[in-house]
Amino acid sequence: MLILLNETGFQRQTYSELLDGMEDKAKELFGEDINTSSKTPLGIILRIFAWFLAGIWDIAERVYNSGFVSKSEGVQLDRLGSNFGISREPAAEAVTTLFFTGEPGFVIEEQTQYTTESGIYFELIEDVVIGDDGTGTGAAVSLSKGIINNVAANTITEQAETLKGVYSVNNPEAAAGGTDEESDPEFRARIKKSVEGSSASTNSGIISSLLAVSGVRSANIVANNTMQTDADGNPPKSIHAYVLGGTKVDVAQALFDSVAAGIETVGEQSVVITDASGLDHDVKFDFAKEVKIYVQLDLKTNASFPADGVSQIKKNLVYKIGGIDENGSSFTGSQMGDDVILSQLFNAVYQVNGVSDVTIQIGKDAAALSQSNITIEPREVAQVHFSEIVVNLI
Repeated sequence: MLILLNETGFQRQTYSELLDGMEDKAKELFGEDINTSSKTPLGIILRIFAWFLAGIWDIAERVYNSGFVSKSEGVQLDRLGSNFGISREPAAEAVTTLFFTGEPGFVIEEQTQYTTESGIYFELIEDVVIGDDGTGTGAAVSLSKGIINNVAANTITEQAETLKGVYSVNNPEAAAGGTDEESDPEFRARIKKSVEGSSASTNSGIISSLLAVSGVRSANIVANNTMQTDADGNPPKSIHAYVLGGTKVDVAQALFDSVAAGIETVGEQSVVITDASGLDHDVKFDFAKEVKIYVQLDLKTNASFPADGVSQIKKNLVYKIGGIDENGSSFTGSQMGDDVILSQLFNAVYQVNGVSDVTIQIGKDAAALSQSNITIEPREVAQVHFSEIVVNLI
C-alpha cells in the first residue's frame, strides 16, 4: 500500500516507482512469468496509467507544498503572504526630478515627455513654470515599469516633444523607485523577515518596515542605545538607517512609522514628515555608500563565441555585482554588505557560449587590480559600470 504522508512529510511517487509497483502487482495477479515489457499490450497499458498517475501525484505534492511559505509558489505564495498582511510588490515606475532651462515665464504642461539617449521615457506629473532666472524643476515618472527605468543622473537630456520655450532638460539625481514584480524568492524572504520583525520598534521590525518600501532592495540600521556618542559619531539614543533603493519620502515615512517615539534618526538624507496632529518631524537616514568596482578580463574564445559576446559578459557582470548597464539603468546585484567574491564572477562569464578560458582581476582602484576578493562594509554596496569593464581578447 502506498503511503502519502509519514513522519518525514509528503512522499511523491515518481513515474518509474509507479510503473515498478504496477508491474509487481501484475506479476502477483497473473504470475511471475507475465510479460510486462514496453512492447506488450499489458506493458503499454501499465505505462499509460503510470504516466497519468505520475501527474496526479505531482499535483498532490504541489497541493501539500502550497501550505508552506518555504515551498509554495505563485498565487499560493501570494495567499500565504496575505495571512501575514503582506502582498507581493508589483512592478513600479521610476520617479525623478527634471531640471529645465528656458524662456522665463514659459509653462511646460503636465504629461510632456522627455527621454534618455537609449529611449527610456519619462513624463512630467505637474506643470512647470520657467522662472525669471530661466530655470524650473518638476517631478517626472517613467512611462513603463521596471528596474530598467532607474536611470543614472544626467541621462534624461532629450526632448521627446520639442518645445521652443525649453532650451535644455536634465535629471541632476538618478531616477529611483522603479522595480520589477517581486519574484517568489524575494517575496518569500520578505515574508520571513516580516515575521521576524513583527514588533515594529525592534531593530528587526525597523528593518522589516524599510524592506517593505517599494524599490528598497536591502536595509540595515545602526542603533546606539547608550548615553554616549558611538564610534561612528551617532548621538545617544539614535537610529542610523542605511537603505539601498527606494525614494527619499517613502523611506522616511517607513522609518517614522517604525521608530519609537523619542528616538533620534541620523543621516545626511532629511525629509520632513507631518504626523496625524499636524506636527512636523525631521526624519534622517542614509542611502548605502556605493563602492565602485573595476573589472578586467583576459578572455580566450573559440568559434562559437557570439558577435556580441563581450557585451553579454559585461551585462552579466553588472547584473551579478550590481551597477549601471549600457543603457544607464541601475541594477541592484549584490546586497548591502555583500563582498565581491572572485570565484562567483566566473559563472557570469561562462554563461556566454564560446569562452575557452578567462582570467579575472578586480579591485577598488583601476590601477591596483588583483585576483582577490573585495571586502565590502555592512553599510556599503558594490557597483560596477558597464562602460568601465575592460575585456581583452587574447
